[in-house]
Amino acid sequence: MNPDEQPATSQGDFFNTLNDKVEAHGALVDRFHVDLQSLSRQIAGCDKLVRMAHISLNQIDARIAEAVRIETQAAVQLEASGREAARAATEAANAAVAGLIGQMQAASREAGQVCQALHRARGQTGLWLTAYVAGTLALCLLTGSIAYQVHPDTPVPPEVAGQAELGKKHAALLDKASDKELKLIREIQARRAKPK
Repeated sequence: MNPDEQPATSQGDFFNTLNDKVEAHGALVDRFHVDLQSLSRQIAGCDKLVRMAHISLNQIDARIAEAVRIETQAAVQLEASGREAARAATEAANAAVAGLIGQMQAASREAGQVCQALHRARGQTGLWLTAYVAGTLALCLLTGSIAYQVHPDTPVPPEVAGQAELGKKHAALLDKASDKELKLIREIQARRAKPK
């Protein structure tokens, strides 16, 4: 073996090894560049996501502000509607009361006209019943007067005086009653007299 050949072989191996190491290092550098590009893309993606999140937050803030504005406007409108409804209800109630009063006044006028017509239409039977009741009451009063003259020191009990006054009022009402009213009174008295 030639001594000049051995260092050449060693040198070739050294360069081959060095070349392999340089290639391996180049491959590592290439992989590092690829990883760096991937990381850059991921960072850019994260930055894009952060920007989108920021835009979304701004939109959410705008929507919250809009919702608050709408809620405030709705509260104002609700209060105004409540006032308007109360005013409308008051006006409707006043109108209803005025209508009822008008109806009552019309019914009162009609009742007055009916009473006047009944008074004009009363006849002999009503007069006879009135005279009978008035005569009976007059006899009662005469009896009371005689009893008072016989015993003037005995005061008339308040119940009797009240009954006498009530009798006078009944007599006055019966004087004004028409035939129809007197007939109605007789019917009521007949119903009371029937046994149950």
